[in-house]
Amino acid sequence: MKNIKLLVTSFLMLSIAMLVSSCSPETYALDAPTNKSDIHFEITQDLVADPGGNTVILKNTTPGVILTWDYVTGKSNKGTQIVKYAFKGDYTIKVSAVTGGGIVELDPVTITVSDNNLNYVNDPLWTALSGGVGVGKSKTWYLDLNADGVSKFFVGPVAFSGNKLGWQKECTGDAGLCWIWEPDWKGNQWITPAGDYGSMTFSLDGGPFVTVNHALTTTRGIEHGTYFLDATKHELTLTNAAILQSASAAADVSDWSNYKIISLTEDTMQIAAFNKSKAEFIIFNFISKEYSDNWVPKD
Repeated sequence: MKNIKLLVTSFLMLSIAMLVSSCSPETYALDAPTNKSDIHFEITQDLVADPGGNTVILKNTTPGVILTWDYVTGKSNKGTQIVKYAFKGDYTIKVSAVTGGGIVELDPVTITVSDNNLNYVNDPLWTALSGGVGVGKSKTWYLDLNADGVSKFFVGPVAFSGNKLGWQKECTGDAGLCWIWEPDWKGNQWITPAGDYGSMTFSLDGGPFVTVNHALTTTRGIEHGTYFLDATKHELTLTNAAILQSASAAADVSDWSNYKIISLTEDTMQIAAFNKSKAEFIIFNFISKEYSDNWVPKD
């Protein structure tokens, strides 16, 4: 009988010990920091494609490590990124690595492009966005809502859509994610207050430069940056600047560098930013300064 009691007691103590150990919090730790000398990549200029070195190939050669490329006209974390610089000059490419031990900043690489290749910006969409290549040429855009509460082309300054809505409002995936709602501002003034939201000017005078004057809605003030338009994928990338935006959008959008172009004509433009909290697009409606200046109200 004593042996049975001892056996039961031992079993209970073992069970309690196992229970306590299973309830104790697990401890986690980052991997040891990776030495930047163990991270390898290649940056080469394709002199066959461009004798001036305009075509640059960025290649990650370190397995298990994600590299982020900041190549002045844009950013990417692709394993192989091909960059085409239209304008001559020196470009400093910044590289950082995402490792198990954290972010590792690598030594930047400066490449020299010795000649212009304006074929990379000789496209109707580049011209519609920036006014074309040339000294003194530029194009200014306004959010389509003024201080009087008037939208001159669209029914309001902002629209909302599923994240599979693409160029010219075509569906690029699941049809259920291709919806669009374009609310009229007069009946939906909760979207954003009436006001002068500033201006956004794109230029190809010596480079792809953008100046954004956030006159009303954010603390950004006046930003001077660069941009890149992928005319095939209809994607726009801004570096060191963000597009004009509605009053509440700053809290809804976390990425103010990468955008989808939904439509772009000589007079109008729709740019979509990704709202991560709702997994959908906020579409900002713009009109050109020339269109705004020559606009005549309808009766």
